[in-house]
Amino acid sequence: MNRFLKYATLALCLLTACTQEELPQPGDRLYIRAVSCPFTQTGSSETVQEGSTLTKSVDNGFLTTFEAGDQIGVTGIASDGSILDVCNNVKFTFHDSYDGADGLIWSTFLNDRGYAFVEKVKGATYFAYFPYREDLDGFTLDQIIANHTVLEDQHTKENFTKSDLMTVDAPIAPNGNDLNFVMKHKMATISLFYNNEWEPDGVTPLYPIEFYSSTYPAGLTIGHTYRSAISPTKTELRRRYLVNPSVTPKVKLVGHLEEQCHRLFSHEINVEPGHLYSVSFEGEPIVPYTDGVDLELDNVEFVDRFGNTVKLGYTVIWSKYNLGESLGETYPFAQASSDRGGKSGTRDSFARGDYYCWGATFTQYDNGLTGYKGYGYNNYFDNEYKIAPLGGTIKETEYDVAHARWWRGKWRLPTENEFRAMYAGCTFTLETTYSETQQRYMGEPVGRQTYNVIKVANKKNPEKFIYMSSGGYTDGTMLPEKDAEGNLTDSGDGKKNAGIIYQGTAYYLSSSASPTILRCISYAYFNTSEQHIKVDGSRYTGMLVRPVYSPNEYQNE
Repeated sequence: MNRFLKYATLALCLLTACTQEELPQPGDRLYIRAVSCPFTQTGSSETVQEGSTLTKSVDNGFLTTFEAGDQIGVTGIASDGSILDVCNNVKFTFHDSYDGADGLIWSTFLNDRGYAFVEKVKGATYFAYFPYREDLDGFTLDQIIANHTVLEDQHTKENFTKSDLMTVDAPIAPNGNDLNFVMKHKMATISLFYNNEWEPDGVTPLYPIEFYSSTYPAGLTIGHTYRSAISPTKTELRRRYLVNPSVTPKVKLVGHLEEQCHRLFSHEINVEPGHLYSVSFEGEPIVPYTDGVDLELDNVEFVDRFGNTVKLGYTVIWSKYNLGESLGETYPFAQASSDRGGKSGTRDSFARGDYYCWGATFTQYDNGLTGYKGYGYNNYFDNEYKIAPLGGTIKETEYDVAHARWWRGKWRLPTENEFRAMYAGCTFTLETTYSETQQRYMGEPVGRQTYNVIKVANKKNPEKFIYMSSGGYTDGTMLPEKDAEGNLTDSGDGKKNAGIIYQGTAYYLSSSASPTILRCISYAYFNTSEQHIKVDGSRYTGMLVRPVYSPNEYQNE
């Protein structure tokens, strides 16, 4: 089970298949099942910086998925405040998944008596908690929360699970024969991410992080943090650690990054229950910051998504080229004659670079190395849209491809507002066009199309400019994909796998999730005649990426 997720819902419904003769007294039985509950409120964020160390606090919108063997406890409270003997810390265990209700129901739970129900008593209320502990018989909800402790060493999945706690906010009364629990995480999760590289063993980070003894809580060491496996030979770079805000309201991280020299950091974070704090250590940039241009947009007024006239108030350096064009980034195949870019990152400011879907840290087509030709509706890695809530962000997290994998350092995806400031403060003129195939992406000289190179220049200072190629977008494949009858295959959302669409228009990812459609994101859509921010781009859609960094974004916070 993904323990740092914010909300889960447990619905307990009447088991109608039983007869009255089968029901032990004193009352009806309640059937228990787990139902998906996406978090759809706008996440709040707090960004702070001390020295070179950036931390980010996020109200995260992940769904919760139970795994076989997960256990919860359910307790009933009588009308006089006493605990029901027939429902005193009853254990329910996750078993086989249930395929009904179009995938909304995850599983059936059985209690320690072998039944999938609890006793329904007139006037009683009920609460649930996770993970189950057999020593909590007779405990009220407040006592369970007060007596919960986190383990110092959480590096194993078992210990991480034991340190977690989800409960309802208060005991809930049935609504007829239904009893619906909304369980919230009572711990705070510290998610430590360093956009690093691996040693050849696939486990050891090339540039390690070390915490000093002045870090607190004292148990928070690198060796005590949990990392899940992403393959038999590799573990994820992100490390997670749970703290109890009622006991540890502040977390302090003191230590160093060990690159060419020791880079010290010290920062304190105020933590709250149910929040994930994604702590991102910047690292030494792979791509020099001098490969960017300040378009001087910090004081340009623009209208945000809420209709307010605002300014960025900080400097944004825009890269001179797209992700996929920096030195060190390679393609599996050489380009065809006259194609833009090259096999090994040529810093070509006109070239498209790679296509990425939102949240993925490898290319839309997996660099062609496996024959895999792109994400679609049915194979998107985050097809439950867990990464961010409505209006949320992946900025400077492990899901921000510009920040997490290729360029490292402070480079990241632009925000929606940074594109809005560009629109308000710049001119968009056609510089040139070029025609190229998909040779370096797909390994075959097919799909030749024409793309536009747009010069984006500051209105007041035209010497400040960048070039941005159009590239259209992809839904599923970079080339049209047809079935045996010659019809385009389905991608989802009513779309077809038609290869690159609208190649003469620029589609660029932002770090912002859509404020209105959970499965969608905000993205920049522009050409020389019109510039728009749209919020209806499917998260699996492949678009281009233009990295940015902001050297003084946090100096006043």
